[in-house]
Amino acid sequence: MFPTPDLSHFTRNDYSQIYEPDADSFLLLDALELKLNEILELKPLIVLEFGSGSGIATTFVAKNFCLTPSLFFAIDINPYACYSTKRTFEQNNLHHKHCLNIVQCNLTDPLIERLSSKVDLILFNPPYVPTETSDVKEVIERTYAGGKQGIEVIEKAIEQASRLLSSKGLFYMVALEENNFDTLKELANQVGLNTDIILKRRTLIERLFVVEFQRK
Repeated sequence: MFPTPDLSHFTRNDYSQIYEPDADSFLLLDALELKLNEILELKPLIVLEFGSGSGIATTFVAKNFCLTPSLFFAIDINPYACYSTKRTFEQNNLHHKHCLNIVQCNLTDPLIERLSSKVDLILFNPPYVPTETSDVKEVIERTYAGGKQGIEVIEKAIEQASRLLSSKGLFYMVALEENNFDTLKELANQVGLNTDIILKRRTLIERLFVVEFQRK
């Protein structure tokens, strides 16, 4: 197993402003390990993460799955998360090997046209918890509030991923049982993506799974 990226630079104060990696974060890392051979064969040149948060997933991929220099886009609407991703990348000594572009924005709204059909690997641990709305003011609430059925942000991310993915690109996303896999599958089907559940895990309070998306 690959080691978890070094996050020792973070304090409790940091985690009051960004999402602290938890079971869902580590589930995503485990799913990526399961797909090691496919990702290595893909040889991703451009990697993008929606909602990079602490930077744990982007750093994990940069450290273990990209054997040659790659271009990374870490996207987050939270400015402190952008700063935190940069810190994690540097803490793990990856800033000399790969190029990291950090963009503060809502998903990839300003980047869609420029990155259309060019991204080889997309990652997302989304706000998936069903809430009355995904439009919240508190920074920490934004990391989990997924709106109706928990898929308001997810739905937009799937649509954007369908436009961003290269011909052989892969998209890995964490989801919650309440998000309903059949609903996610239908959303993906509408934009020309195939779906597959590659890993499931039950925690004390949640049933989580990781979905793989790729072009039909």
